[in-house]
Amino acid sequence: MAEHRTGDPRLVFAAELTRLRRRLPDVSDEALARRASAVVLPSGRRFAVNARRLGEWTSGQSVPRQFEAVMALVRAIEEATGGATADRTTVARWQGLWRAAREHRSSLSVNGLPEQTTVQPYRKGGPIIIGRPPSDAAALRRRDEFAERIDEYLADDSVRGVLLTGAGGVGKSQLAAAAFHRAKQRTELLLWAPAGNRASILDGYARAWRALSRASVTGDGANPAADPGSDDETQSDLFLAWLRSTGTSWLVVLDDVDDIAEVAGLWPVGEAGRTVVTTRRRDATLLRPGVRVIPVGVFTAEEATEYLTDRLSLDPDPTAGPHGLPEHRPEDLATLAAVLGRFPLALSQAAAFLIDSGMDLPSYLGLLTDERESLAALFPSSSPADEHGGTVTSTLQLALRRAESLAPPGTARAMLELISVLAPDGVPEAVLLGPAARAWLDRALSPQGELSERGDLAEPDSFAERGTLPARSNLLALRALHRLSLLTHRGPSGPAVVDVHSLVQRAVRYGMTVDRRARVVVGAADALEEAWSAPDCSPETTTALYRCAEALLTHADDHLWHDGGMHRLLRRLGPHLAGLGRHDAARTMTMHLADRARRRLPAGHRDLLTLRAQVAQAEGDLGNAAAAARLLADLRREAEDSLGPTDPDTLSIRLHEARLRMESGLITAALADFITLAAEARAVLGVDDSLVTAAEEHVALCRGLSGDADGAREAYAALARHLERSLGPRHPSTLRVLADLSRWIGETGDVHSAVATFQKAVDGLASVLGRLHHDTLIARHNLAYWHGIAGEHDLAIEQFLTAADDAELALGSEHPTTLTCHTNLAFWRGVAGDTAAAVEQLERLRRTVEQVFGADHPRSLRIRQQRAELLYRSGDHVTAMDQLATVLADMVRLQGAHHPRTREAEHLLADWSREQSTGR
Repeated sequence: MAEHRTGDPRLVFAAELTRLRRRLPDVSDEALARRASAVVLPSGRRFAVNARRLGEWTSGQSVPRQFEAVMALVRAIEEATGGATADRTTVARWQGLWRAAREHRSSLSVNGLPEQTTVQPYRKGGPIIIGRPPSDAAALRRRDEFAERIDEYLADDSVRGVLLTGAGGVGKSQLAAAAFHRAKQRTELLLWAPAGNRASILDGYARAWRALSRASVTGDGANPAADPGSDDETQSDLFLAWLRSTGTSWLVVLDDVDDIAEVAGLWPVGEAGRTVVTTRRRDATLLRPGVRVIPVGVFTAEEATEYLTDRLSLDPDPTAGPHGLPEHRPEDLATLAAVLGRFPLALSQAAAFLIDSGMDLPSYLGLLTDERESLAALFPSSSPADEHGGTVTSTLQLALRRAESLAPPGTARAMLELISVLAPDGVPEAVLLGPAARAWLDRALSPQGELSERGDLAEPDSFAERGTLPARSNLLALRALHRLSLLTHRGPSGPAVVDVHSLVQRAVRYGMTVDRRARVVVGAADALEEAWSAPDCSPETTTALYRCAEALLTHADDHLWHDGGMHRLLRRLGPHLAGLGRHDAARTMTMHLADRARRRLPAGHRDLLTLRAQVAQAEGDLGNAAAAARLLADLRREAEDSLGPTDPDTLSIRLHEARLRMESGLITAALADFITLAAEARAVLGVDDSLVTAAEEHVALCRGLSGDADGAREAYAALARHLERSLGPRHPSTLRVLADLSRWIGETGDVHSAVATFQKAVDGLASVLGRLHHDTLIARHNLAYWHGIAGEHDLAIEQFLTAADDAELALGSEHPTTLTCHTNLAFWRGVAGDTAAAVEQLERLRRTVEQVFGADHPRSLRIRQQRAELLYRSGDHVTAMDQLATVLADMVRLQGAHHPRTREAEHLLADWSREQSTGR
């Protein structure tokens, strides 16, 4: 055990006892003392061990008075760690060590200190400081939020340590260094220890012990470093023991812990001190009582731009580039910060590269947006960051290698590939853990799926053996990447989603060959489609899936197209946008997809017909209903010839053709179409199919628009009962039909019941879909309208104001739904009495609508009608009638004489004319 050691017997005994103690690093002195006190010795006795004394024994401050205490401790540790029970030889060895320590009568004890003297490192000149924190970064950001949290935790008596965790290069060491310097004012010993491996930690601890010893040496010049028995291991043990028992304030920073196993038994513990750990790891081992975790992320937008401004201003001649370019423009700096995802290491390297190379910022931004450029070229090692040990690429490579060691071989990299083509934030967990994603990992690790060795994060040679991976492999891969801060896996307290930095995604994408990327794109599309088609897919998840699909399209090239058609995921994009009321975006998306389909698919292909139909629907929803209905009629005939009259895609085109005929004012014809369509679709698709439900909804609506309010109410009520039975009362489809029913309850004259039913629908939609969902906004707008009809003007204005604010937040100030809410808010304020202000507001809104959508847009016509109504209410009958007559002529020209809005304006003008002729 210690045969090779020489020197003070007490030091030898303490070192060996500490080495034994290190076998239970996670057990407190109090718990270990209790275990030792419960040990039954060979004599049949138990010996009480005091926790405070245990700390003194391992630090060398004292030696047990009775050998039984030593054996109780040895047996407790052996039993806890599964070691062999101490035999006669072991007992004799420990007894020899103990006796030598007890019998040592030198006037000096540990390291030349007088007996009973404890190490007191604080000196008049200031604290003892060991180690060298990194220098302040050029253009250092203080990041006050993090600094305040660190200082708050270090000042809290209940906190023993602070864990700064985050991706490599986000500035954890800079934050720890700043805290280290601030602590000098209140701490007597400070140690900064690089913690990349066990040897560097031991070296730091040994240096600290030697510094402590020198600070406490009496005038005889004793130097423990001269003792051959005082190696780094021994001195580290003594230092850790001293930390446990001292009353001297201390702070130990373990910087950049990489491998958790390397720190086993070396965690600083003691009531008088605190520990700060920086690491990219997020393993459970790091989460201990008394430790507070501070996740460190990227800069804020303001911090990132300020950093670049300050850093690049240090260039002595920013115009010295080859073309004599001017100083960097603030907007270019903000763009650079955004493109780099505000990642501190990337910002630092980019700034260094710009200064070193003399390249102008627009040119560098051009390189950054070119996916053919590698990160290694954009962030070269020849332009290093501020004292950071690696480049952006090498930092990511190191983290990925560590992650791969924590998951089944190859799965961490394959999972990261899948994520690299999705949105950088908010990827639903279901996308990555479902059967489609498991199938991707299985294919990725097959011999045919070998990963590229071309790029920044090239795949090593080893691959998992061919075979289906267990379901847990996806989760293990995901958690391995999370533990190394390559991504963040959030949940279960909130939505289970995954976030990843865009530079990590780019590095992974660059490492893929074209064939590999094609397989990744298809695998990601399969996973998105699977999650989207799930019966329990929530609106919040659907929004996240669309963002992922949108990101996927930017990396997909033609990989989602094949001779048989397009990936089914692409069908969902236009309808999703239309369902949110984003008809212009739906038109743009579907036109782009349709153009690509024309180049790849024959004229009668179902996917091409579907996309052309989606374009027509968007055109109709943007106001050109009659022309869109005619286009859909042509497409329906093509579909009947190519696919058959009862094919689901043909029936879908028929549905929207009839809907837009209804929108153009052909109510009777549309009603007949919907009745026929509902019957045929029910026979082919089944009573619960969504297309059947949509057709029946429109049958009810057309009944109401044709003047049969009672028939519409009855039809909507029957449909609501059916959906409540089949889907449940809180299903979005049930609640949407309930909102439609509310209108026709009101149209039959039961206004207060309409308001109550609308309120129920609004509350349900807000709860299920969220208050900012388009269906909720429309329902709340209609609730406000019926409050107004009921004479509850204050409630109407309140609901219109809420709907307008929510619509502006969700859709923007110039979206048709937002403008509709603002228009009706102004109108009902006028009805409530503030006529002049309302007329002025409507005029401003009309100019906005005409500027955005044109003078012939239905919303512009509606505003002109409402303005005329308010003028009539205010007593200006002549002006009001003249304006309404002009609007009516435009409605007939643009919408047709049979359009519901045209007929409404016609009836209103006729009523006014009768009032004026009769003098009422």
